[in-house]
Amino acid sequence: MDLTKQSAFVDHVRGRGGATAQVAVTLEQFFDGNDCEWSIAPNRPEDVPLAAVRKVLLDLRSHPEVHDVRVELDVLEFEDFPDDEWPYASGLAVITTLQPDEVDAMTIDADTESSGGPAEGADWLVDAPGVPEGHHYVGVWWD
Repeated sequence: MDLTKQSAFVDHVRGRGGATAQVAVTLEQFFDGNDCEWSIAPNRPEDVPLAAVRKVLLDLRSHPEVHDVRVELDVLEFEDFPDDEWPYASGLAVITTLQPDEVDAMTIDADTESSGGPAEGADWLVDAPGVPEGHHYVGVWWD
């Protein structure tokens, strides 16, 4: 764990209201310096490491029908984060023209649950990604 990056990330999320609200962050913000295996998809099989989840999400974002993928952080659980903890994320905001079952097929290697949506947006998220015309929000979650 890169503690300098962890501290900067927590400060950023807290500054965006993360102590009381869900904040959306980019994949780079979430994964840079993060080696906390249980920070996302904590109940996934042991043969699906954090690096594999990261790759699936980067591949998803690079798909031509995907406009953006943001990590949906849960409300910050600690005032001071332990050295081995990263803010927890239980889902993703995918802005796409794909339907939920198509997103599911693209994220199955990250052991995701069935996706929700489509919806017009993710208004409950601080820093929710914009939804261009013709696109919609698909929520991706883990058990």
